[in-house]
Amino acid sequence: MFNLNVFLATVKIDNPTFKKWAVSSSLDPLIQQLKTNSHNTPQGKAKIQRLIAFMPFAKQTSYSRSLAYLTTTLGVHVGAIPANAVMEFNKFLILSGMYKGYNAAGESRNIVLDAATPGSLGPRSFIHRHTLSWTSSNGNPASLANVRTREYVKFLADTQAPPFNKIQDPDREFYAPGNMGSSGSTSGVDDHSTKLPSLICCNPRQAGSLRGEQKYQFSLDNGATWQDIDNGQFLLEKTVRLVGQDWVLTFKKTNWAPHNTKKFHFEVEYTVGPAPEYMPRTDKDVLAGPSQDADIKHWARRVVAEG
Repeated sequence: MFNLNVFLATVKIDNPTFKKWAVSSSLDPLIQQLKTNSHNTPQGKAKIQRLIAFMPFAKQTSYSRSLAYLTTTLGVHVGAIPANAVMEFNKFLILSGMYKGYNAAGESRNIVLDAATPGSLGPRSFIHRHTLSWTSSNGNPASLANVRTREYVKFLADTQAPPFNKIQDPDREFYAPGNMGSSGSTSGVDDHSTKLPSLICCNPRQAGSLRGEQKYQFSLDNGATWQDIDNGQFLLEKTVRLVGQDWVLTFKKTNWAPHNTKKFHFEVEYTVGPAPEYMPRTDKDVLAGPSQDADIKHWARRVVAEG
């Protein structure tokens, strides 16, 4: 059972000169939080854990006995969490591929999706590669060795409903790189891709938007529970609309205020084009091939913002 007096006595063992000459200490915020006796609540424990996480690594080391006492009595994690997250748009790629398509009469044909192949509809997919990078809250990246991270995305409506169709990715809620995530990371690659707009937009074309929420998260207990990384929340939006005589597909990614106040804005538009004569029937019919770097301005109708 936690006892504040025992903790303070342990602090004196770690640092015999504690408060002997200095009026204040880097432990003061932690001690004040412990005095509130809120450590028995999840909210109080989370505050204590966060205060420890942002202590400099040297201080965590010098007060190792005191912090170990908190781990034993309160079950808090001593170490670091991901901090100072920054999102960047890194590069644009095109992905080749193929599919088995069917026309109105039910006849089938294999269709190649390759920008270098004459007569092709275009590439299979456009890929917008982003990276979220972060630092260690205590200044020591090695302290993140046992911290797991993951990306969590949830779309707010059926991803294959108008203005899209069954060729659009069906996943409405998913984790990447998986439920357990990756350990010790200081960055995560974020490939936002869209298949060729003429394939994924419903026919007849229809205006509308598909919105999603994206969160980067970390776990201190091997994936049992997850918390959001500071400034790791973003909003995603895929919109189809008519501009003049053209149908246009827009992909947009922005910071999700007030959860993430670090401004970020990526937005690009593509001309949808006519529906091909031979269409695939499901998303699994469209097979992926190799990718290659490309110039986004060559393929996009308009690049609104790159971050």
